[in-house]
Amino acid sequence: MNKQQLLDQLLCRLQGELSTTQDAVNQAHDNAVHEQSKPENQYDTLALESAYLAHGQAVRAADLQRQVVILKHLKLPACSADSAVVVGALVQLRDALSGILQWLWLLPVAGGIDLRFDDMGITTITPEAPLGQKLLGNYIDDEIRLSLGSNKKCFHIVAVY
Repeated sequence: MNKQQLLDQLLCRLQGELSTTQDAVNQAHDNAVHEQSKPENQYDTLALESAYLAHGQAVRAADLQRQVVILKHLKLPACSADSAVVVGALVQLRDALSGILQWLWLLPVAGGIDLRFDDMGITTITPEAPLGQKLLGNYIDDEIRLSLGSNKKCFHIVAVY
């Protein structure tokens, strides 16, 4: 698996989302200051709502920009079969109950994004996620137990790349 190609794919997705978000910021800002948005009475809140929307979209755009910068400067670790799970590692897990295999990519930002590589699905996860916290520092064949409320899961680390 080529982590650099995966990173390029992820950056492309984030930059596309950033572009869309910037367009939404501009549209919401234009709506907030447009002459037709002037309140006609005290209950007319269209301009105020548009301003709140523009602010929220601007915060999202700033967060996306931060994620892009972090990922552009990320040093991808070279992991081997005897490596511990670190930020930047690709980890294959087997669900102990169902036997289902899944690939996770532990990154400092941009969790929850599904990527594809050679017909394999890979999901990004951050160290702040409960499973991400549990993975850090573990090795192949280690068992990861996760409790989310009454839901209990058990995974085995199959590969670290």
